[in-house]
Formats: sequence, C-alpha cells, structure tokens
Amino acid sequence: MDYKKILSVCWFGVCYHKEQLDAIVHSQDVKYYAYILHDKDLTTDGQLKKPHYHFLVQLSRNQRGSWFKRFNSDDMGMIFPEPVHDPEISYNYLIHDTPTARKDGKFLYNPSERISTFEKFEAAEKEDDNVALFNDIAAIIRKELTWGEMLKKHPKRIHMIANIRTAHNLLRAEAYGLLDEDFGQRLKQMQGRS
Repeated sequence: MDYKKILSVCWFGVCYHKEQLDAIVHSQDVKYYAYILHDKDLTTDGQLKKPHYHFLVQLSRNQRGSWFKRFNSDDMGMIFPEPVHDPEISYNYLIHDTPTARKDGKFLYNPSERISTFEKFEAAEKEDDNVALFNDIAAIIRKELTWGEMLKKHPKRIHMIANIRTAHNLLRAEAYGLLDEDFGQRLKQMQGRS
C-alpha cells in the first residue's frame, strides 16, 4: 500500500542509520518518539538481519506519509513508514512484545533498550475515553448534544468524529428513505460484503 497520501498523526517506521533516525525523532514536527535498534533479528533461513531501527513517532499534527521523504538520502536509503492505528501495539512491537511477534518466534528485546519520550500507555484511559465517546454519540442521537459540542469535548478525535457523523447522516437518510435508489443499492451491496 502507498502511504504517501494517507494522513496520520502517529507513524511507525524502519530506517538503517542512526543519523537518519536522529533527524526524524528530533524534527520540530515530532511531539513524542520511541525507537530501538534491532540487531538480533533473524531471516527465515536463520541468518542475522542487517541491523536496523524501528521507530514510533507522534507528530504535532496529521501528516502524510510523504512527510518522511525529506529524510531519505542516497547514502542512508529510504524510510519505510506506516500509519499507526493503535500506538500501544506499535510501541510494544518495538521490543517484539506482541502476540503476533511471539507466535512468529521473534527475538524479545529488553524494554530498557527502547528509547522513548512517550508516557506510559494506559488501557484504562483508552477505555474511559471510548465510553465517553459512546455516551456522547448516544446524546447526539437523543438530541442532547450537538456535533460541535462533541468536537469541543474530543478535539483529538476530529477524524473519528467526522466518520461517525457521516455514518450517522447516512443511516438517518436511509431510515427516512431519503437516499436515491442508486446510492441505496450501492450501500446495500457494501453492507453485504462486510
């Protein structure tokens, strides 16, 4: 997948040179970072992989994957970034502490090898935030809260709120029979695929 056009505030990536990594994590656009040197990874045939750095950055605002192009060079190579949907999983993957990495038999790095400015990820905080979002969506449906008020309460969730609002409007339009027939058919086809 080409991530150059995707917007995200959190990115996970791989690079091969410390100078390149330092330029990324110390960029003025980076709010938080974590990284680790992977020098014990093995190929599928048991050979030691070339040492490389895995990094996780949270930028101060959404950026496209092409933001990383400025750090590419002929001498140091390309950065391979991916947008992050769950920063905690990416943070744990830095040391291969995920169910998938364990299942694949990847080397488990010592957490002390991970360099990080992130505060600890708290699952309980995420759960509380999700409960608050759910309650606010219910309040919108009951017309006790407006979309603008919800956005003020959850400014960091602007993209999620925009998607929820679009879905809400589509469901309302479908319920009231306001969708044109062609769009209604496409919507039913999409729902049949999921």
